Amino acid sequence: MAIINIINEFTVNDIKKAVEFYKNNFNFEIDQTDGNPITWVQMKKENIIIMLEDYKEVCEEIYKFPIKNNTSNLVKFKYDNDEEIKQMYKDLKAKNIEFFMELKQTEYGTIEFGIFDLDKNMIIVSN
Repeated sequence: MAIINIINEFTVNDIKKAVEFYKNNFNFEIDQTDGNPITWVQMKKENIIIMLEDYKEVCEEIYKFPIKNNTSNLVKFKYDNDEEIKQMYKDLKAKNIEFFMELKQTEYGTIEFGIFDLDKNMIIVSN
């Protein structure tokens, strides 16, 4: 048996706002949805997939799902263009997105910064 993919699924408090956040800031597009009203969304950018699911829905599906707190997990969005990362940093700053790490050059040669999404999921943008 071979693992074929790892997909991050974020639990979110407001799925509509979360979808707009990932559309507007990272250019993801809706690929699939479920529920009426929508409670789950798969979003895609080229061959990258993320999923968003309504927190209340997750709690109904998974009996022992933990109480939603701020996460300590990091998800890294890797890009192949330093200038794109620098521009994204400026754009997100202009939108008053909350940062947990400012743009920096790492000791291992990458440039990166970190933001919180609307549900305090931690995203590092890096090359």
